[in-house]
Amino acid sequence: MKYRNISLKNYLNLSEKVKNNGSFCVFYELGGKDYYVNGKKHRENGPAVEYYNGIKDWYLNGLFYPFEEWLELAPISNEEKILLKLKYS
Repeated sequence: MKYRNISLKNYLNLSEKVKNNGSFCVFYELGGKDYYVNGKKHRENGPAVEYYNGIKDWYLNGLFYPFEEWLELAPISNEEKILLKLKYS
């Protein structure tokens, strides 16, 4: 999935219609980022929330999941799952 990179300030200025019909990677000044699809936190190939301190949260369609559960539900190949498990476990 292709995300449009955007600052938090610019994202907050978007209309709800635009937010709810697009894919965005929202960047924060301190270095964190959130991924949104159709107005909900969502990412299928990595964490949907990356905090500036390195902590990561995993979301699909706006719902939070622990990493292992997210990994089972993510619609990606087994090879991609193995690579993500090696990277984030």
